[in-house]
Amino acid sequence: MRNSALAALAALLVVLAHPAPATSAPPAKNITCDNTASTPLSGTYKNVTVRPGDSCYLLDATVTGNLHARDPHTVRVIDTEVRRNIMVMGATHDVVIGSRGCAYDPVAGNNIMVKKSHNVVVCWMTVKNNIKLSQNDGRISLFRNTVGRNIQVTNNLAYAPQAGDGQHKRINAIRLRHNRAGGHITVSRNAGRPVIAHHNSPAIRG
Repeated sequence: MRNSALAALAALLVVLAHPAPATSAPPAKNITCDNTASTPLSGTYKNVTVRPGDSCYLLDATVTGNLHARDPHTVRVIDTEVRRNIMVMGATHDVVIGSRGCAYDPVAGNNIMVKKSHNVVVCWMTVKNNIKLSQNDGRISLFRNTVGRNIQVTNNLAYAPQAGDGQHKRINAIRLRHNRAGGHITVSRNAGRPVIAHHNSPAIRG
């Protein structure tokens, strides 16, 4: 009896000394995002691509590389950390980058660039390098962003209304409020569109 108890104790000590290896999470993968606003994607991804005509909605996600959208329908990047670049070109409908209710600041590790799109709002983002908005023709707003280098809102087009834009006094105006940049904030050559700006640092230059 004593020998069997000792053998059981020895077996237990072997198990404790050599625990089973911990399972690690699978590596992040590249994905092609095509979903609707009612079914957002969450989780961790390496690079995210949005193809022409598709819509992408990321919520509470992490992108370890880049998000790249070319000629998409709609792009929404909400409460999502993108560790390199967010690049959107040619969106035919809304581009929304920021957080739900602008409550806190997700991160873009390098740059945010939105070009040739309609209705762009970027809010409460922390961006290591630059925010660049150009050749967009809808509503343009930047609120409470912190940028390591420069904010450039240049060469945007005259406001071109689309169904669903809503109504707003001076809907064609470019709006910048409470943004901070380590370098410059430049707003120029925007087809004569008015600029409404409050509490930006440094002061906007044209």
